[in-house]
Amino acid sequence: MIILGIDPGSRVTGFSVVEWGNGRPRVVELGFWRPSCRRWSCRIRELSEAVERWLQEYIPDAVALEEVFVHPRHPRPALVLQQITGVVEGALATHGFGWVTYPARTIKQTLTGSGAAAKPTLRRRLELMVPGLDEWNHLPADAFDALAVALCHGYRSGRPTPRHDHSPIDEASP
Repeated sequence: MIILGIDPGSRVTGFSVVEWGNGRPRVVELGFWRPSCRRWSCRIRELSEAVERWLQEYIPDAVALEEVFVHPRHPRPALVLQQITGVVEGALATHGFGWVTYPARTIKQTLTGSGAAAKPTLRRRLELMVPGLDEWNHLPADAFDALAVALCHGYRSGRPTPRHDHSPIDEASP
């Protein structure tokens, strides 16, 4: 099974391609999209084209996105991110791909055993789960966030449950 994980962002959108075989994930690709222009219409076109390239190159069996978080005191950034997510979803739908979304809390819970895990904790967990991530250390954090999304989907869609150093996954959580 090949999973495309996407972490939508207005400045950087991370993506990852994970292949599941022998019950273990293998990173095929980690990368990101960064706009080359300032105009919103140009950014939207570029992002849509980037998603189309990822779909054509990797032909995923599943696509997973990180859900947009809306901070009650600062809703404007979430509105911009929702527009970006809409562009990604539009490109997926145009090419006949379905997708699932996961809140950050669910991703952290699935991979670390704690929905409140800090980013460094999640990053260390990713390094334990997928050996050889050192070759991608030069990439922005968004690429690793996309990897977390893909791994979360893999584990939640019938793959083996990741082993945690501490508390188990609460299967009743969303």
